[in-house]
Amino acid sequence: MQFSKVITHDTAFHADEVMAVALLRHAGFQFKVIRSRNPTLLADSLADPEVVVLDVGGIYDPLMLNFDHHQDASMMSAAGLIYDHFKNSICPKEAQPFFGNFIASIDAIDTNRDNIFAVWNTLPMGFRNTSSIIGGFNREINDPAIQDEQFQKAVDFTMEIIKNEVHKAVKKAKSEADYSKRTILANNVAVFDEFSTVWKEKDEHTFAMLPHANGWQIQSVDTTVAKVPENIADCEGFVFRHASGFMAVVKDKNVALEFAKTL
Repeated sequence: MQFSKVITHDTAFHADEVMAVALLRHAGFQFKVIRSRNPTLLADSLADPEVVVLDVGGIYDPLMLNFDHHQDASMMSAAGLIYDHFKNSICPKEAQPFFGNFIASIDAIDTNRDNIFAVWNTLPMGFRNTSSIIGGFNREINDPAIQDEQFQKAVDFTMEIIKNEVHKAVKKAKSEADYSKRTILANNVAVFDEFSTVWKEKDEHTFAMLPHANGWQIQSVDTTVAKVPENIADCEGFVFRHASGFMAVVKDKNVALEFAKTL
């Protein structure tokens, strides 16, 4: 697939087209971004199979690289459309379900999916999500030069977010695959030889024992359910216990294991 230009709309920018451009950059494509609603430019670009048009133009036709969603309220945002089409170049297949959840959060904010703004209004006034942080790069929407500069800053910032989210998705995919390999003690404490990022979501264990940079840690699934007891401080090689009681660390695996058996 070859393209050298990406067309998107000008003035105020939103997380979905910024994310879409950043996803294409992350996938390794090299291209010039043109931000415009010029009718002649849009018409020529929509008809050119070697120009990507996203979040503008009123057409969704992936074979022609046209990725607008505004003509149909049920569609994914530009970010979702671009990810769906190019995902194999963006994220390893085994991690795509997890990275896809992140992209779905961008879609939800952009399209107010399931009336998400009503939920947002129940949160603290200072709450920010990924979309609002990216949108924060807007400056003078009536000054094209400033906005184009800010758009590029937003894309660069978003590429770092993508790297982080792909990394997390890959780790989560591995944890998902390794979950069945855990050891389950008689008292239902789960023991993992590698750190698990999914065990709490499974809601099958109150406590888990996992490797830690300073030894071995014991975690609680939720401090409203249970806390790691304070007497873990009596263990040989005790390192620390978090004040909330959600986790504690000891140096030796066997010591941690014997304590875990008492929970």
